Amino acid sequence: MKLIFVSQRIDEAAAYTERRDALDQRWAVLLEKLGCAALPVPNHPKTVTALLERVRPDGILLTGGNDPVFCGGNAPERDETDAQLIQYSLDRNIPLLGVCRGMQSILLHFGGALERISGHVAVSHDVTGTINRTVNSYHNWGARQAPSELKILARAADGVVEAVCVRTRPIAGVMWHPERVSPFEQDDIQLIKAVFEQGDSL
Repeated sequence: MKLIFVSQRIDEAAAYTERRDALDQRWAVLLEKLGCAALPVPNHPKTVTALLERVRPDGILLTGGNDPVFCGGNAPERDETDAQLIQYSLDRNIPLLGVCRGMQSILLHFGGALERISGHVAVSHDVTGTINRTVNSYHNWGARQAPSELKILARAADGVVEAVCVRTRPIAGVMWHPERVSPFEQDDIQLIKAVFEQGDSL
């Protein structure tokens, strides 16, 4: 069974004066279906460093949630965790998939720009390109271009980039949420397999 490091969103629990790492349980279910075990990674940079020094994951998943600080978000430790995991993937050629905010982190890591967009929250829409299908959408920030290191795999009708991969590494990103579909889409299962099992950069 492959071990997948999984990033987590940060939630504020005001009633308990707590800042919590949180992960949708559906990710563990989806990864288990693919023969993978999810290991949630805390948003604590020193702990992330210690984990990466002791455990070599078979893959990395950057999940959704929290706008990047670049976009006005208030979770800088989440930004740092994503950046650490992306750099580790690049340095050691470890497969990585970014979902929604995870793809935004990939774009920003390579010097891309994000802008506020409309019509992409709690809707379904078509994407076209190398990937052609209908997907869900839950994001307020997106990109219309991508750095040269990235290949654009799909766009929405309004030109927003919906999927990318790194040309020279097994790293990909999608702006939709595979975990929020029931039952899980076969297209998503095949995409995740291509990244984690085959190491394809798509």
